[in-house]
Amino acid sequence: MDALNNLEIGNIYTHDFICKLFGGDTKSGTYLPQSKQTVLCGCFTKTMNPGAPEKVLVGHGPRIITRAERLEAQGGSIPVFLKQGTNQWAYQGVFELVRLSRNPADFENEAASVDRSDVIAALIFRKVEA
Repeated sequence: MDALNNLEIGNIYTHDFICKLFGGDTKSGTYLPQSKQTVLCGCFTKTMNPGAPEKVLVGHGPRIITRAERLEAQGGSIPVFLKQGTNQWAYQGVFELVRLSRNPADFENEAASVDRSDVIAALIFRKVEA
């Protein structure tokens, strides 16, 4: 991904910049921006996902689980950003999806720690070494 050459781990970027760089809908506010059925990157918050970026909690909404399933089917790696503040996203690096887990043992403790009762799965990632 040539776009990755423009990013530095720890640097802050706006959501508009991220979507312009990788593509995707700037208005959707989704945690997994996509274009033409391809997930382009991950934009996660620690308040909703205390284990992020290695573990991202997936809620039960149809669009939410569909994006997670799409990433699972797609496989591979995506660039990941963590929210630092309003329209401030810190680049974390490239992470490979290990699996989409529906086993409550993989997510119930994290979900409880942030008082989330909507969680039905977790995306498990590992960082790709540069």
